[in-house]
Amino acid sequence: MKDKIESKRVGKLVRAKNKQCYYNASQVLMHIPEYADADYVEGMAVLDGLTIEHGWVEKDGVIIDPTQPDLDGKYFPGLRFRGVSGLADALRTPKPHRSWQDFPIFYRFGWGGVDSPEFRAALVAAYRYAGVEDSAKQYEEYTQVEECVAVND
Repeated sequence: MKDKIESKRVGKLVRAKNKQCYYNASQVLMHIPEYADADYVEGMAVLDGLTIEHGWVEKDGVIIDPTQPDLDGKYFPGLRFRGVSGLADALRTPKPHRSWQDFPIFYRFGWGGVDSPEFRAALVAAYRYAGVEDSAKQYEEYTQVEECVAVND
């Protein structure tokens, strides 16, 4: 369940910016005291018929989406980090090679987060919910491939 009124309120408090959902959600935890122990979530959302990678906050089982407060949809959590301390721990996870960005965190788990079983499950569920069975099946059948490194003799 999403609380649109609260989503709008916290979005204003953190001055949420369009297309910066991960940053906006992190700011809710870091700057609104009553959300310091809430969950920072990265996953998939189907909002107004569009399937997207998305970040939001959950508190007591309620979805707070400061970036898209007014849109109706369904949310599929992939990665979940409890409170400010959990988010700080997640940000210490090594970033992909040549990346300077802190968000989204799922980038630390292979291309598009597919090496995280939890994030991959969110991809499958969201695409299946949206009726995009080919994409759902592709992610469902994904198996992690070891990175090959060429060595010169």
